[in-house]
Amino acid sequence: MSNKCDEKFTSAVGLGELLEKPEGSDLQADAPIESYTIICKNRSFGRLVRFSYETISDSQKVSNLLATTVGSWGRMVPITKEKFYVKFFNEGAQTAGNDVFNNTITGVIDDPTANLIYDGKAFFSTSHVSKAGTTYSNYDSTNALSHTNLKATYLIYVDTNNRDERDERFEMIPDVMLIPVGLKFTAQEILNSTLIPGSQDNDVNSLQAIIEPMEWSYLSDATGWFLGKKKMGLMATNREDIMLDFWQDETSLDYFASIFTRWGGAINQWRYWYASDI
Repeated sequence: MSNKCDEKFTSAVGLGELLEKPEGSDLQADAPIESYTIICKNRSFGRLVRFSYETISDSQKVSNLLATTVGSWGRMVPITKEKFYVKFFNEGAQTAGNDVFNNTITGVIDDPTANLIYDGKAFFSTSHVSKAGTTYSNYDSTNALSHTNLKATYLIYVDTNNRDERDERFEMIPDVMLIPVGLKFTAQEILNSTLIPGSQDNDVNSLQAIIEPMEWSYLSDATGWFLGKKKMGLMATNREDIMLDFWQDETSLDYFASIFTRWGGAINQWRYWYASDI
């Protein structure tokens, strides 16, 4: 649970691997490298509905109207959240970025990267540069989902992009593939088959069950797919739980119902996600 209007932190690159110290010699000095400032603002969401006095008076079912309203809002809250968080993927390859990545709060905090992520690039980009100066990519715009392409992308994920800001290796294994509904059967053929799909040589399918396909109906690109790791790379905050209110205006005598809540989200590590064919 977040307790303020924004969360701001600097991701530390940390020290390199330990170096052997010969007997009688000094420890070799090293210095931490400051990484990027990551900002995540808490956004406000809400709705207000007005019922005329006459409508309430004639129906004499205030409680029913309230229950119906609250019930519909209860269903819409998770949908609203899904449509917000899916923008990180639907808009993630836009070179100009998108407002979902902009965590500026006017008069409070300025997000120096505006509509881009913390390193000044699109979430999915071919030009992410580490603090050590090496360029990496987590995006291929023409990488249609196939057995061959998934295998190649998997290897890029685990053996090329598994570098920190110092360009030092760390273990990074994907466990999920986000797909639109239209790729459901393609993904099943690739990941559930004992043999390589379409192969005439009875070759064993080395990709069987290697990751979990997860359909997300709010993904907007019919052919796009995303290789990633659950609960990594993105942060989600919950500033205020849902607040419901219901009151009657003393002047108009009309009735009002409102809902209000606050949450946010930001990218804190692009390396955990790779986008293809969007």
